[in-house]
Amino acid sequence: MELRHLRYFVAVAETLSYRRGAERLHVSQPALSKQIKDLEHAVGVQLLDRDTGGVRLTDAGAVFLDEARDILERVDMAVAASQEAATGRGGRITVGNIGAVSASFLPAALSAFRTRYPRVEVNLQEIAWPDQIPALKAGRTQIGFSAEDGVPLPPEFDSTEVLASRITVALGRDHRLARQSRVSLAELADEQFLCIGESERHDLHRRRMESVFKQRGIRHRPFKRVNSFESLTALIAGDHGISLLLPFALTRGIDTIAFRRIAEDGDDLLVRIQAVWRKVEGPSLAKNFVQVLLGLQSKTAAGRRRGA
Repeated sequence: MELRHLRYFVAVAETLSYRRGAERLHVSQPALSKQIKDLEHAVGVQLLDRDTGGVRLTDAGAVFLDEARDILERVDMAVAASQEAATGRGGRITVGNIGAVSASFLPAALSAFRTRYPRVEVNLQEIAWPDQIPALKAGRTQIGFSAEDGVPLPPEFDSTEVLASRITVALGRDHRLARQSRVSLAELADEQFLCIGESERHDLHRRRMESVFKQRGIRHRPFKRVNSFESLTALIAGDHGISLLLPFALTRGIDTIAFRRIAEDGDDLLVRIQAVWRKVEGPSLAKNFVQVLLGLQSKTAAGRRRGA
């Protein structure tokens, strides 16, 4: 059974005439009659009665008509949805969420994207930094994020910077250094540093912190791993350690942590977040989502310039 069998049957069933059904479909009447017979043979029941009085639906045919209409409508909807997805105006997109970092820009992006593309369903999937590119390659996500400096992306991907922010020192509100507006890295050498990462593979945070101290020749205590951002902030707030973080936690309503500017300067203190997506010709859902991200970034930058 093929879709054309359903279309032929619906045409005859709705017109109750093989002649009018053939005219609607622009096919010959004998060809239409043969397709209906083939359909009835495939279904195993008679769907139409045909005699000198015309054509009528059997009881089985009436049931089959409702189901056939539903199937054809679903097919038309699938075609329309695919066409909308191809133009980036409909369908479904999954974004690789990166917790506290993406919480600083994703909510506004999701709201703006919903306004501009209301027919697109957006899903978020929590994915650690090292797993962002593999998830894109496997098709589990359509947009990912990378904060790796100097690491080339696979040639099949495009990227653009969506956020740049300076690392700060995260301290408990009662920490002895929290009273200062700036904190030197040398003052932190004997502190217990905390980093997010369950294993050596998920150690971007640790590597970034180690690089900051190494480039300035400052020795530090071994870093202690914690397995989530929530655990990290709880330990910092309880004065069980400190960390170097982007000040995104401020957007999560956390008021038990103090973020202080690092006294030293350097490009390594600036973290750049790249949105990453698969290259395609023409419009796509991923490209449209990135354009929304970039638009919000431009508005934020303009607001900062006016404030300055």
